[in-house]
Parts: sequence; C-alpha cells; structure tokens
Amino acid sequence: MNKNEMVMVGLGLMGTSLIKALKETTNLWVAGLDIKREPLQRALADQVLQESAVLGEEEEKVRAILTNSRFIVLALYPDGILDFIDMYIDCFQKDTIIMDICGLKGAFVEEAQRRLPEGVEYVGTHPMAGKEKSGYENGDSELFLGASFIITPTAQNRPETLHLIRRMAVAVGCGRIREIAPKEHDRIIAYTSQLPHVMAAALIRSWDGDEDVVSYTGGSFRDATRVAEINTKLWTQLFCYNRKELRAELEKYQKQLSIFMELLEQKDEEQMDHFLKAASERKIAWKTKGDRYDGGRG
Repeated sequence: MNKNEMVMVGLGLMGTSLIKALKETTNLWVAGLDIKREPLQRALADQVLQESAVLGEEEEKVRAILTNSRFIVLALYPDGILDFIDMYIDCFQKDTIIMDICGLKGAFVEEAQRRLPEGVEYVGTHPMAGKEKSGYENGDSELFLGASFIITPTAQNRPETLHLIRRMAVAVGCGRIREIAPKEHDRIIAYTSQLPHVMAAALIRSWDGDEDVVSYTGGSFRDATRVAEINTKLWTQLFCYNRKELRAELEKYQKQLSIFMELLEQKDEEQMDHFLKAASERKIAWKTKGDRYDGGRG
C-alpha cells in the first residue's frame, strides 16, 4: 500500500492494531473516524493517524475524509455496518473499496454490496485474532502474527481488489489466507470461534463453591477460560446475528457431553477411553495439517 490510501472507521482494538501493523511495513497515511474524541487524539499524538474526525460531531470533516478516500476499513460492531453505509452512501466515490474486519459476514456482506452505488466495492474480511482487552490502548502491531485471515468475496469483487487485500494480510503478518462464501464463513466460525467463547463463559459460571478457586487452577483451566473475559456488547451481537448456526453447534456439543455423562454414569472405562482417544487423534490430525487453533490469540 502507498501513501494516502486508508480511512479507519473505529479506533478500538482491531482497528488500531491493523493500522499499527501496517505502519511497520508500509508508508501508510491514515485518517481515523470514531464516535469518541479521546482515542482519536491519542492516535494523532502517537502518529498512528495523520488526520481524524469525530462521528456525529464533525460531520462536514467526516464526509470530506470519506469522499477523498478510496480505501475505507470498517472496524465496527455488526449493528453499525449497514447504518454507516446508509448514512454516508453519498460520500463513496467510484472505485472505492470498503472493507470490514467484523467476525460475522452472512448478515450484511451481500446486503452492503447491494446498497452501495455502482463502482463501489465491498469486501468482507475476518482476521482471526484478538485479545481479552478492548480499546485503543490495547492496540498491538503484533496481534496478527501467524493469524488466519479470512476473505469472503462476492461476485462483485475484482481480482485486483482481492489481491490487494491478500497483500495487506501478508503485510500485517497473517499466516494463512483463506477465501470462503459469507454464509459458509458464519457456519464454520460458529464452531471454531463462537462456541469456545460460550463454553468458557459457561465453565466460569458453573462453579458454585465458596473456596478460593483461583488457588486451585492450573494451565488447563486458564486455557479453557481465557476467552471468557470478552467485550460482552460485541460478542452478544455476534452470537445473536449468528444464532441459527451457533445453536446448531451448541446442540452438537451438548450431544457429546451427554454421551460422556452416560459413560461416566455407567463407569464404562473402555468406551470412555475410546471417546477420549478419538478426540485426541482428531486434534493431532488437525495439528499435523498445520491448523493452529490459537490463530493469533483470537
């Protein structure tokens, strides 16, 4: 990427981390938009941004920034994406690329493209990375190192646009780049990302004792509950938008728990060993294929 190319909409963890990572490998000029003034001021002081405007307060400047940009990245919650497009649709010029980095796709990618003027391209992407903390102050240029980067192209995406996005993913350090249809993305993510977050929250909530349980935890408990400390507003939206797919994965998980509980009740050591061995062998097979579940810590 060259100079004067990007507007970042949303200076939270993901948007800030993406800018910081790109600035380490490119000569990138970035304008930022956010509903809060404070992260914009900090980003300007840190030279993460070169220009900024507050959404809802500095609308003339916001519109000027968007009108002059040909690459706009939306680091927004799912609820805000279509609303943003509708509000500023008159600012998007021909040959502009609008890219989101949201963890959900089927609910809005194709609809966003349908609403946009002819010649404006929408690309859904999902960097599989994250932290337990949110906000500008937790932005990390190394967040995407080794992470998977998912692109969900539509029929309107040009090959050169997808090539640009892949180059960007490589520039920030992503380890694997995959392309998949938006709805298929959501089906798989329900298992690989959303279900583990629900499992972690449920595990934390299941303890009803009075003991100092933290003193009795080890690595397995820390690993299993790490993602229980999350941005609850964001993940509530992700879960609800993808409720059909997530429910299906929860039902399959409940079935496996029921099988194990029956084996435990019957003290069936042989079948319990088979249950655990089958899981272990699948995990080893997936690791052998190079699939890393920590995928950038997200």
